[in-house]
Amino acid sequence: MNTVPRRSRWKLGIAAVVAATLSATLLQPEAGEAVVATVAPTDAVARADALDFAVQLGPEQRLIGPTGQGDNPYFSETRRGKLYGYFGTSRTIEWKANGNKRLTSSRIILDRGLPGRFDDCGAWMVGSFQKITRRHWIAFYHAEGTGPGEDDCDHYANTTVWRMAMAETTNGGLTWRRPSYPNNVVLTGVNATSTSGRTNAGNGRVVKVGSFYYMFFETNHGTQPGPAGVHIARAAVTSDGMPGAWKKWYCHPASIGHPAYCAFDEAGIGGHSTPIGGISEKARHIVWNSSLNRWLGFDASGRQGFRLFASPIGAGATADERMQDALIDSDGQVRRWDGWVDTYPLVSTSTDKYVDQWGGNIRNKKSRQLYAYPSIAGAEGQSCCTGSTFYVYYVKLFPGDKFTDRFLFRRKVTIVPGSGAFNRVELTTYRNGKGQRWSSTEAPEPKSFKRKGGTGYLLAHPVDGWKQVLDCTRRGDHALYAKKCKRGWQPYRRVGYIHPTATFTASVPVYRCLANKRHYASTSIGCDGGRKEARLGYAMTSL
Repeated sequence: MNTVPRRSRWKLGIAAVVAATLSATLLQPEAGEAVVATVAPTDAVARADALDFAVQLGPEQRLIGPTGQGDNPYFSETRRGKLYGYFGTSRTIEWKANGNKRLTSSRIILDRGLPGRFDDCGAWMVGSFQKITRRHWIAFYHAEGTGPGEDDCDHYANTTVWRMAMAETTNGGLTWRRPSYPNNVVLTGVNATSTSGRTNAGNGRVVKVGSFYYMFFETNHGTQPGPAGVHIARAAVTSDGMPGAWKKWYCHPASIGHPAYCAFDEAGIGGHSTPIGGISEKARHIVWNSSLNRWLGFDASGRQGFRLFASPIGAGATADERMQDALIDSDGQVRRWDGWVDTYPLVSTSTDKYVDQWGGNIRNKKSRQLYAYPSIAGAEGQSCCTGSTFYVYYVKLFPGDKFTDRFLFRRKVTIVPGSGAFNRVELTTYRNGKGQRWSSTEAPEPKSFKRKGGTGYLLAHPVDGWKQVLDCTRRGDHALYAKKCKRGWQPYRRVGYIHPTATFTASVPVYRCLANKRHYASTSIGCDGGRKEARLGYAMTSL
């Protein structure tokens, strides 16, 4: 969905960007030749034009994995001067973040409820923690319960029921409890109660802006899904977010004697809600960005690629005023988001059934990459806000892996406001103890390969005149090819785009090299001691 008005913005005379289409048109291969679908250019340049900032993704950094843990958007918080991460399966698990570098020493801080309770299938806290005093904090958790008439927590069949509930700590996060449990539910689906109903409201991300807590949630789940998109509710800060304090944003249709209107006037328990528009459901874990004066949301997908969503620019003399203005206009109406920019390419096509293949019962050796549970955090791990550099997080499954082998990855993001530069991602070369090298824009699954250094930056989305770069595999080896895989090689994923000739924008030569029976990429014509096979094209430098 293109949500951005069109206008030109190029500062350096760069040719117009064209973003990815969701076309599934295949290249016509020679007989027996393995290929991956091209992503054809479209007139989606307006997205990048209107948002007016450039994005650079760094290499993947592995925080944990392989593990069976992790089905919530990762977030981190500071407790007693140390950073902790929150990431678990069916319960909230706290990890030591070890200087914001890796996760160790886990403990359960909020378990799922007993059978028959509204949270008997899972209880996941969703950041940020709201610190009322030094020791009294509140948080809100995504609760899943068995659906009416169901005996099991069937997450794959979507028969569970979602609600949002409250938790609190009075010792600065050391231990947590559910106040007045089970009467701690703050948000449900339409006509649902704290204990009954099939409709859903969950995955709610809460931020504090001025005198209100705002919760960004979704309803599109289950046997009676609500409207797709991100919805919003709010509660006065003075209420401490208690049950009964939350009101959903809803656009009422016109009726006899009453014009249509929108307001925060529907009850959190059972009330209706309206999507705010311009942001995907997976990007609901929003954060404030002080460099852009916008709220940002991040969506990681194998079928659509990575996208960074942005709210309107907030105006005002103070940070609180700007944060408020970016969400709510001067008439008190919720503002539609401005849309997204593409920051990393899709794996193959938007219709590839083996990409983002969900369900532990159906993943097999044909399954390709899966990306899930995206989130954003500041450069120091803060969950509230970001600046010119920050991290995006996501859960990933490698091809052929099942949900017992999840990985939590992150990438460092650099934002340049007012820039007409192309969005880009680092092409990284890795090396193992045997001297074998591996080059890609994604980290290898084997931990034996360590980052050796960058090999230029590939374009993150298709542009006229640029060629897609494919990571192709054969008998355990990986090699990069421009446009299509060589006969006998199978496509692993699309890793970016490269220019066939040197230009002002693309000035870094990239060669495909071979050494120790392994292919890799190099910016040196001498291939750093290996044998040069071909020049792939020209990449970009860092922003």
